[in-house]
Amino acid sequence: MIVTQPQVRTRVIRSAVMVLLGAIIAGLALYALSPSPYLFWFILLPGMLYFAHGIYSKLTKPYRRRLELMNDPFPAEWEDILVAHVAFYNALSEKEKGTFRKEVQIFLEEIPVVGCRCEVDDTTRVLVAASAVIPIFGFPFWEYSGLSEVIITPQEFDATMDADDGLELNALGMVGTEGMFNGVVILSKPDLLRGFSIHGDKQNVGIHEFAHLIDKATGNVDGVPVSLPADCFKPWLNLLRTELGREYKGDPDIDEYGLTCEEEFFAVTSEYFFEAPEELHKKHPELYGMMEKIYRQNTESRLASIAGTIFIRRKKGIKRNAPCPCGSGKKYKKCCGRKK
Repeated sequence: MIVTQPQVRTRVIRSAVMVLLGAIIAGLALYALSPSPYLFWFILLPGMLYFAHGIYSKLTKPYRRRLELMNDPFPAEWEDILVAHVAFYNALSEKEKGTFRKEVQIFLEEIPVVGCRCEVDDTTRVLVAASAVIPIFGFPFWEYSGLSEVIITPQEFDATMDADDGLELNALGMVGTEGMFNGVVILSKPDLLRGFSIHGDKQNVGIHEFAHLIDKATGNVDGVPVSLPADCFKPWLNLLRTELGREYKGDPDIDEYGLTCEEEFFAVTSEYFFEAPEELHKKHPELYGMMEKIYRQNTESRLASIAGTIFIRRKKGIKRNAPCPCGSGKKYKKCCGRKK
């Protein structure tokens, strides 16, 4: 994501040059075709300049707003949320934390996060933004260009987005691909919070759904992300076939949902890569190497320094019968404590 002042200024200048060149070419064409100089200088040329200014304003509006955000302080409350819930953020250097904060700020400025029958507080909004930033942190110029909105639901939902129609509720999140939900990410609030409540359990629905968005950037959600290096294309396809065709004895190390199809394999192993990279590298070294190239991040090295601290802090601070910090309304021992 473009977050530094030089990057933003470069994008604004590039847009201005493109519009200027287009205006010059159009002006020459109009001058050649104009039946009289008066018509060109007093009607066609002013109209063309007005039109060019409109195009420039539309193209550069988000980047000019980003320049303003560069000088806005990051809210202290948001910083507290990142420190308390996001292990990835705590593992970054001070310089990287500054970049992460700006990316969170820009995401929340440009992408609406709205509730569907539930309240959306700062914790929810910041964790949605963190879910979006973590997978693309290795891509300085990545933009979620096809994303228009994030919808938060009060619980799991079915494929029709109805949580009260009597069907089995089993969807934790979803990326819309067609119709009114195209360009929309839908997340269950309790499951979003639960994904950040325990680091290292290989489960984070926010990261899962934004991995689908990265996959979708190619035009198809097929488990082959646009960030896959060209020389890894064939090895990645071979790895997909091997893992999806593998017969596991007992419980598979990779969540069974990830073994249903190529796109879910990519999203599930993305969770694994950012939640438990040391375990992934140990049990699936080839897969870890592929994910490292896809995301251009060495998460094992980055998260190694905090691998043990997250569990210690939470184990001491939460009693078994206390409300679960994920927000599900259940007791800790019957929710995240049971999974842990």
